[in-house]
Amino acid sequence: MTLALVYRLNGLLGLLWAASMWFGNDMMAAAYGWEVTLPMITMSQFLGMSFLFTAVIFLMLPNWTSLEQLKKATITLIILQILAIALQVFHLSTGAIPAGGMQYFGIGLSSLFVILFYWKSRA
Repeated sequence: MTLALVYRLNGLLGLLWAASMWFGNDMMAAAYGWEVTLPMITMSQFLGMSFLFTAVIFLMLPNWTSLEQLKKATITLIILQILAIALQVFHLSTGAIPAGGMQYFGIGLSSLFVILFYWKSRA
């Protein structure tokens, strides 16, 4: 497994998130016990576009940069990923989102990507 592959896998995961933001409002709301409203759908579509932009960057960055440049970019992306994990843990600990298997799976998957990014950027 190479650093470029880790970037691309993370990009594919981002594409799944984007699709879920566009098409999975009912499922997402049900998981949290929320009511689907027009403003929620609008915000979800906006966030889906953000996921799409980020996913495309992760997918394409290995093509746009050298391996050394990719390694330099990785530490910043690791820090951002850790901040995202910390925010999810904060939301779980304050009860803003309900605890459950999907939330813990997401934290675990994000943590796995942090480890893979770090490991492969040091190789």
